[in-house]
Formats: sequence, structure tokens, C-alpha cells
Amino acid sequence: MSQYDPVEGDAINNLDLMVQVAEKYYIEQLTQSQIAELFGISRSTISRLLSRAREDGIVRIHIVRPQIRRRDTEKALCHRYGLDEAIVIGLHQWPLEGDALRHLVGSEAAQFVDPMIQPNMVVGVGRGRTLAELARALRRLATPRNITIVQILGDIDIRHSPTRATEITRLLSESYVGTSYYLNAPALVSDAQLAHALMQSPNMAQLSRLYDELDLAIVGIGALHDSPLVLSGQLKDEDIRQLAAAGAVGDVGGHFFTIHGEPIDHAYSGTAIGISWQQLLDCPRLIAIASGPEKVNTLLGLLRIQMLNVLVTDEGTAKAILAT
Repeated sequence: MSQYDPVEGDAINNLDLMVQVAEKYYIEQLTQSQIAELFGISRSTISRLLSRAREDGIVRIHIVRPQIRRRDTEKALCHRYGLDEAIVIGLHQWPLEGDALRHLVGSEAAQFVDPMIQPNMVVGVGRGRTLAELARALRRLATPRNITIVQILGDIDIRHSPTRATEITRLLSESYVGTSYYLNAPALVSDAQLAHALMQSPNMAQLSRLYDELDLAIVGIGALHDSPLVLSGQLKDEDIRQLAAAGAVGDVGGHFFTIHGEPIDHAYSGTAIGISWQQLLDCPRLIAIASGPEKVNTLLGLLRIQMLNVLVTDEGTAKAILAT
């Protein structure tokens, strides 16, 4: 019988017990029944302890697929577009799309993005579905690094969503035990006077100073008709028509641009609340994560002006970019 004689309700919060149970199960490979008998507690409590250990990051499980990265394609992208690094996730024999593709790219890329986040950095965070997958995967790898996490774009929706910039900022700040700065404003504001007032507010001025101090930023890229700004209804139909007529292919940080990387915020009536186009260009290391055929022209626009330092994408998207 174990030295432990806990009340089972208290056992779940016993960190020392949780670690010992995890070691017995994952390292010594005892069954849950054997561990329950050893510690004198129920099998259901053992199961809950193991689940809690995974949730709290005490146990981290990572499945490594062989040759997950496509090195030749990465080298070609870096050579053509002057990237510091490209992370191209291979699809193997699985033709994925939509949410499944975003999950694969985000979860597999985390092991390569995590080392880029160094202690004491100021890190800007955008929004997006693939970026949200990356943030969730980074949680399993993160260690305390005393970083500052800064939200670089207002939010698109008042409803809770894991793809919101606020939620991604919170998740990364908790994962890396950092300090977080939130932008409590909408991503786009249609009224010019209101937008001006927001941009001149003391809170926005503080955030803007942090944007100038960024060491690294991680952003998602929105295609024009698939952008969260469009899907959330932040842009009116007339705005979308005007942007399309002006040649817009997508947005980064709420700023729309053409396939040649020309910013065209003037083509619609709204104002993006957050980091400026110039601050994105000046960021020492801008990491973009995006996947899927709808992102090809959008990524091309930013690659052509060499705004990006690191590109994270899937094999199909990367090959389509190189074929253009």
C-alpha cells in the first residue's frame, strides 16, 4: 500500500501524487488498475489524475511524423523570396483541406516555432484559424520565458472564439508565463472620427509604443472573401466590392493589399485598429502562418514585398506559390 491515504476529492489537486502516478503509468508502464491498488485509490481517480497531468502540461505527448517538413520546397521559397526560414508541412498521402488542414499545419509547426520565442522577447500576436491551432499546440511545448505578448489587432466578434486575437494572446501569455497587453477595440471602425479617437487614446498610444518594440510577431493571413473580417460582417458588401475592384487579395493585421503587396486601405471606408502597415514592415521577425489554396495569392502579395521573415504553410500551398 502507498504512503498516500488521501481523500479522493483532494487527490486530484495533489501535485506530488499526480507526478508519481504519471511516472508509474507512462515510464514504468503500469496499468491504471495496478496504480490504483498501489496508491490505495480508485481507478477513476487515477484516470482523472492522468488527464489532469496532460491538461496541466506535466505530461506532454508529441507524435513525430518522419520527414514532416519538405526541405527542398522550403529552400526554394527562401531563395526566391528572401525568407529567413520557411516551414512547409508535408501532407503525405492525406489530401487535407479546411479545418483538418489548418489543424495539421498548426499542430506540426509548433515544434519549429517554439524555439523562435526567446526569453524576454516582446511578441505581437494576430488572429486567425491556423494561428489558433498553432497557439494551442504551443501550449504543450511552452516553458516560462518572461515574454511580453501584445495583441496587434482589435477583435472581430463579441462572441467567444478560439480564433479571436484576444483569446490567442491570453493562451500564449499563460503558456509562456508572460505579461499580456490586450487591444479592447473592434478590428475595423467605419466612423472616421471614432477611429481617430481610438487611435489617439492613451491605451492605444501605449500599445503603439510596444508595436515599435516588437522582437517578433506571429500573424494569420486572411484571403479577401474568406477573411474573418468579411465572414464576421465587419465589412459591408459595398466595401468588399470596392476592395475587389481595387485589386485586394487579402489582409494582414486588418490592412488589405494587392497581389503585388500594395496596401489599399483607402479603397474602403473603414479604419483598422491596431498595428500599422509600416510597423508590420519594420518588425524584425514577422512570422505568417496560413494554409490552403485560397491563401496562395494573398501570401504572394506579402512575399513579393518581402514583408515576411518566416512563412509557415502546407506543401500544396507552397508548391502553388512556387508555380506562379
